[in-house]
Amino acid sequence: MSNKLPALHLFGIFEAAARHENFKQAAAELFITPSAVSHQIKALEAFLGFELFQRKSRGVALNAAGKVYLHYVQQGINKLEQGTKIVSNKFSSPSLKISTFTTMASNVIIPTLSDFQQQHPTIDIRIETGMNLTDLRYDDCDLAIRMGKGDWPGVVVKKLLNLTAHAVCSAEFAKKHKLTSPEQISQVPLIDLANMNNIWRTWAGAMQLPEMQYQHKLTFGNYDASLQAAEQGLGLALAIMPIEHALIERNLLVLPFEKSTNFDQSLYAVYREEDQNRNDIHCFLDWLTKSPNLKPI
Repeated sequence: MSNKLPALHLFGIFEAAARHENFKQAAAELFITPSAVSHQIKALEAFLGFELFQRKSRGVALNAAGKVYLHYVQQGINKLEQGTKIVSNKFSSPSLKISTFTTMASNVIIPTLSDFQQQHPTIDIRIETGMNLTDLRYDDCDLAIRMGKGDWPGVVVKKLLNLTAHAVCSAEFAKKHKLTSPEQISQVPLIDLANMNNIWRTWAGAMQLPEMQYQHKLTFGNYDASLQAAEQGLGLALAIMPIEHALIERNLLVLPFEKSTNFDQSLYAVYREEDQNRNDIHCFLDWLTKSPNLKPI
């Protein structure tokens, strides 16, 4: 093998340098010096017998050979990563790494996670939170729980439940403004989300409310922050149910109106095709879909 392949560490250095088309950025990613990257790339080119980069006065760029070689190197690295995960999952202690958004973790999963641990004491759970969908091809996450349309390519997508959008506020806010009907939303401060344009107008249209002017007093780029502001009595926010059911149960928020509307996204589980027979994933999803924190409002 040593006569047919270059030193294996060169593949990682080449992949980073080729992906960035910049030795300095590759060096920062790999925690080595740019000169070390340049030296190792030259060693790889010497082994292959041809150049992989065009050297320019202000940097480097992949040449035709480099682009073809990058394709095969990335395929090989991906295969090694997949194989490592498969063997690790089979022969090491079971560990399920889950990626989800903050309120799903804090309001649905964590409050009753001890029940799952009692039912499945041999499965270790690791939870990471964030709003961006994890790219399961490259990250070491096993399972993602996300809101969306279910149109993610190259992965197994399992719909967990439909979602609804409810107006929520603090009990004091509802009492102060004597809220009883959705038509009153034009009379109170509304909490907006910067990444969802006209969220209240869309909600009002789905509720078949007449056109009206709104008091947009606060705008947040973060959904969690908008709910926290509503808890503090700063305005009326929109919450996705039943994910926020726990906030209602704990009386942190109230539902001033009986009516709600369907949310245009659903809750999904997303995992790799090669993991579709993993017992730990199915055990967790079976437990999650029966969670009392996902009861319909």
